[in-house]
Amino acid sequence: MKRDMLYEELIELDMEAADIDDFFEKMSVKLLKLGYVKETFLEAIKKREAEYPTALPVEPYAVAIPHTDSEHIIKPFIAPVRLKKTVKWCEMAANDVEHDVRFVFILGIHGSNEHVELLQVLVENFQDAQLMKDLLEARTSKQYMKLLLIMKGLAG
Repeated sequence: MKRDMLYEELIELDMEAADIDDFFEKMSVKLLKLGYVKETFLEAIKKREAEYPTALPVEPYAVAIPHTDSEHIIKPFIAPVRLKKTVKWCEMAANDVEHDVRFVFILGIHGSNEHVELLQVLVENFQDAQLMKDLLEARTSKQYMKLLLIMKGLAG
């Protein structure tokens, strides 16, 4: 994962979302307004998530890592979101299994090989119970950002 894809302005702490659609609509508005994505992003990410769900049943908390094709991305990013309440999210490679997701990391990536490497780094870190507890307890986006920047496998 690359440090230069993390921006404090994209961190959302305790976001309220009724469901996945509500979540994507809220985040798409923000990402579009800040110049990270194109108008086509919302429809594309919803479609991709429906076809290829992204929830990972990692312990201690299930995490979703939604992303879409690079043609909808203007500026590469990772948008880290902590939801106020969990949202039902279908498991990666198991559309019929749902998890209560509290953490979401939206990936906006240009290269397809970058995506696999980034997923590996994230999954490894999401299994660190202390890191996840710290992310859950962070009070400010500045604290959250500091925790993200010390994750294992983070490249310059």
